[in-house]
Amino acid sequence: MPVTSVSERLLTLDHTIRQLENALNVARRRKKLSNYSLVFGPVLAVVLYALAWFPSIKQTVLLAVYIPTIPVAVGFGVASFWLKTHPGGPKPPEGGARPNEGQLELELARQRDTRKLLLAEADVPIKVRRLAYREDAYADIGQFRAESRSYRSVNNLLQGIVIIGALAATGASGLTAAFPNVRWITLGVTFAVGISSGFMGYFKYKERSFYLQQTADAMESESDAFQVGVGRYKRITDEEEALAEYVDEVHRLKAEQKKREQNLEQPPEARNAND
Repeated sequence: MPVTSVSERLLTLDHTIRQLENALNVARRRKKLSNYSLVFGPVLAVVLYALAWFPSIKQTVLLAVYIPTIPVAVGFGVASFWLKTHPGGPKPPEGGARPNEGQLELELARQRDTRKLLLAEADVPIKVRRLAYREDAYADIGQFRAESRSYRSVNNLLQGIVIIGALAATGASGLTAAFPNVRWITLGVTFAVGISSGFMGYFKYKERSFYLQQTADAMESESDAFQVGVGRYKRITDEEEALAEYVDEVHRLKAEQKKREQNLEQPPEARNAND
């Protein structure tokens, strides 16, 4: 098979893979929004319902709170219902149902396997393989940063619940003597703080976000150094040698990231033993 034909097919496959990756990200964002709406809507409704049982709150204050927040709670419910009944990625231009997340993952895996098979069966020079690997590195950088933002958002949310919940529980406990019903609110807030703290300690969202961002920054710095010929590439005059050095370094960074992820999945005793 001619190299030019293989290169054209690789470009076509790369374009298809980029489109599928974008559609998969859209499907995952829609799923995440539906889950957030499904949680925030009932929680806000319960809070509004609980406020009505406080005799110390005046009617005018309740109306001032209910008027803007009830539409928000209803909006969360409508958004959750719509997103749950219409999941998937972008709507196809020709019409029809949205492809769901599972279909997109399977199609993306099939296209990537097709790309690997094309590289394996064709007589592709090593330079073309390395160039394809370099293009994949840019996609990996975007994926690492997207995952890092996701973990950081979850960590910030849980950290906010811990901070606000701890302060709210302390304040509510001081009102328990005057308002006995407040003890149930204190119990619920304390329970939420405990759950959030446990999730942060077990799943280690902050550490995952930090390592992913660190790897993405290191890979981007390596790509910039390769493009402009600085750092380790300053004294390398041969382009193929510089490309080989770049691929080797990116492969090392990705391997280290996998080791960090495996280390975070282990229990603390195993991590201490490995250290």
